Amino acid sequence: MTKEEINYIVNAFVEAGRRIKESSFDGVEIHGAHTYLINQFLSLYSNRRTDEYRGSLKNRIRFLIEIYYKIREKVGDDFPILVKLTSSEFFESGLAFDETKLICKN
Repeated sequence: MTKEEINYIVNAFVEAGRRIKESSFDGVEIHGAHTYLINQFLSLYSNRRTDEYRGSLKNRIRFLIEIYYKIREKVGDDFPILVKLTSSEFFESGLAFDETKLICKN
């Protein structure tokens, strides 16, 4: 994915969050688990990028953080945003439980 495509996807998540709130739902969940796109950014196993979205955990959570905080800006502080994560991928270079705990603190 190019950075332009990443921005497009981030904005698509944001607009989905906005529509969910406008539709009177009680909250929105960002799906960052089960090898879907967000999880692919989080995992060293699947993340083969060579830019600021690869490497340290801080870099690998950048995509999720951008999505979360931009949705937060759009829906306000009083609207619940949940994030579903894989706790551990259970294979070498996969996302580990200790990393997932750190992601949750961000």
